Amino acid sequence: MHLPGKLRSLLAQFTRYHFIQLHIIKQLCFPMFCLIVLLQSSLLAQSTDHESFPASAYTSQIEGSLYKGFIMMHDEKIGHLIKSHPQGFRISYIRNTYGAKYWEQAYGYPDLGISFSYQNYLNPILGKSLAIVPFLNLYLYRGKISSLSGSLGTGLAYHTNPHDQKNNNSNLALGSSFSAALYIALKYQVSITNDLSAGMFVHMDHYSNGAIRKPNSGINLIQTGASFSFNFQKQGHQFQKWPKKTLTNKKFYLTLLPSISFKEVGRGGGVIHPSYNLNVSINHPLSWFHTINFGVDGFYDIALKKWIEEDTPGNTTDFKSAAITLGHQLMIGKISFLTQLGYHVYRPYTGLYSDFYQRYGLRIHLHPHIAVSGSLKTYLGKAEHVEWGLLFRL
Repeated sequence: MHLPGKLRSLLAQFTRYHFIQLHIIKQLCFPMFCLIVLLQSSLLAQSTDHESFPASAYTSQIEGSLYKGFIMMHDEKIGHLIKSHPQGFRISYIRNTYGAKYWEQAYGYPDLGISFSYQNYLNPILGKSLAIVPFLNLYLYRGKISSLSGSLGTGLAYHTNPHDQKNNNSNLALGSSFSAALYIALKYQVSITNDLSAGMFVHMDHYSNGAIRKPNSGINLIQTGASFSFNFQKQGHQFQKWPKKTLTNKKFYLTLLPSISFKEVGRGGGVIHPSYNLNVSINHPLSWFHTINFGVDGFYDIALKKWIEEDTPGNTTDFKSAAITLGHQLMIGKISFLTQLGYHVYRPYTGLYSDFYQRYGLRIHLHPHIAVSGSLKTYLGKAEHVEWGLLFRL
């Protein structure tokens, strides 16, 4: 069947757009979703295994919050987008811990939760964002009727108005409909009755697709607001006290972490290519909760190879690189959080990033010798890519 030229063009654009979005979902959101499901189930499982108290020893809360704030100008490229005061709401399900596991007591009986948030930027270029974020709430102070706590969570976000070369090319902050979401908060809460509490908070929300699709300056929001929570079965629960445990086995051990990431080549609308990485680290446990590591990174970056070929045809500069790393791993039950500093010792092509980089990661330990890993490699505030891998402890 013969189609008019304009119709063929529209059909091609439609097909290409949805192929791109499907690719984003496959490469970023599906692995992130799996990691979130594993995280939430793992956290809840830590409170219901054979060493734990009965489920009745855990109480729950439903919390609703309203907030308003501003977008931080971390990149001059998004200056034209900062023209309003975004606002939104968040609904959270929270599970309170009372020391069923030793790590719960060690971290001050934290709360585990999952939230749904709605963000309205009050800007037609940016549109709105919806996010689902599992989080951990750690108490800095806990009194009889009041508390001060900090929260940290990571999850998935959907954006209604991402960058589009034809229809929305002014949105340089969000390059795709789906992205990762990071949530950090500080909250002061007061009990009004045994069942009802009210709070005030300030939090930062970060959205970025990890440079899978460009442009990707990302969005950082600082917001403040109020919350109300309803507590279920709050009375009659006491905090379990565990005897102090001392880690007796502090031997060094080796870990291998092969991982893969995906990046767009070009300045927007280009092809997505993979990058492969292998990290080999020597780890030294300091306690049940803290481990330091020293290692090496090796990068085989196909995306960088394509970039060099397109940016400077005929350039034969090596696209491979190597680095040394120094990091810290914080254990919370079967979950660990990685912070790492890296320095490139071999990197012939230096046209894009500096020599130093940071890596922030989340690991879910499925077995004493196997863990699922997701991490963000970044150069200060500039994300390079999101890495997905499987860690092996030797």
